[in-house]
Amino acid sequence: MNEKIVLLEICKNYSDFSIKASFIAYEGELVSILGPSGSGKTTILHIIAGFIPPDSGKIIKDGIDITNVRSEKRNIGIVFQDYALFPFLSVYSNIAFGLRLKHISKKEVDVEVRTFANAFGIENILSKYPNLISGGEKQRVALARAMITKPDILLMDEPMSSLDAKIGEKLRDELKDFHRKFGITIVYVTHDQTEAMYLSDRIILMNNGRIEQIGTPVELYYYPQTSFAREFIGKINSINMDGEVLYVRPEDIKLSKKRGILKGIVADIHYLGSMSEIVVKLENSTIFALGLTRNIANFKAGNGVFLSFNKNVKQRR
Repeated sequence: MNEKIVLLEICKNYSDFSIKASFIAYEGELVSILGPSGSGKTTILHIIAGFIPPDSGKIIKDGIDITNVRSEKRNIGIVFQDYALFPFLSVYSNIAFGLRLKHISKKEVDVEVRTFANAFGIENILSKYPNLISGGEKQRVALARAMITKPDILLMDEPMSSLDAKIGEKLRDELKDFHRKFGITIVYVTHDQTEAMYLSDRIILMNNGRIEQIGTPVELYYYPQTSFAREFIGKINSINMDGEVLYVRPEDIKLSKKRGILKGIVADIHYLGSMSEIVVKLENSTIFALGLTRNIANFKAGNGVFLSFNKNVKQRR
């Protein structure tokens, strides 16, 4: 795979905080920068875009050092958290804005705007203004505006954080389809681990200005390399057994009324639709198991229960 964007020992210092990062985003990848608020995610994105200069290090795009290249010369698109649509311009004019800055003919602008509006399913709102369209429509307009100039890389900064859960789920699917269709390299900032796991080819996990781990969603979920990665990605149980600690995902715990390697009491059951979370009190701790609701229908709070683990748990200490 070709290296699309490379950050080489990028450093940005503030009075009480510093950010250091090195990573590669490959051609056609969707790479998420994931981490809690204040971990440095958006600063990294703004350094790539050219809005913030690094104190040291290099940014390489397509083999060329762009560290000191002005932002408007980098051919990098960005979709902001609040979409940053111009309220005084129609949807049509918002999408056309970048092309008009390039002094492209009115006819060509019209063709491109309508092509991208059709691609994002917003051709019927071109005459409307941003205050009259939904959050999901605003995101599609922002994507069309960013993509119409044909950037080499698209940066996205928490674009779904203000949307309700249902719309967010729908737009995650649309973004995956969009990424497959256009094949553009995307660097996507989010604090939402579910969003990152769902969308990403690889995830860059950050904490307190440093990269904790880089890997595929499966690698971060099942093979975390630091205690922060283990605790931040998904839910995990810490179980003391025979002098060692096992870190076990809830779905890797099997429950039985007859036999197992540990015994506990069902404290509570959280019904989540097709899946349910079972809270089990052990002698010195409380753990969580996850199973199909129909399979745990016979378990009730107060029942004694035996626990065993899936065979692959031993690999996940």
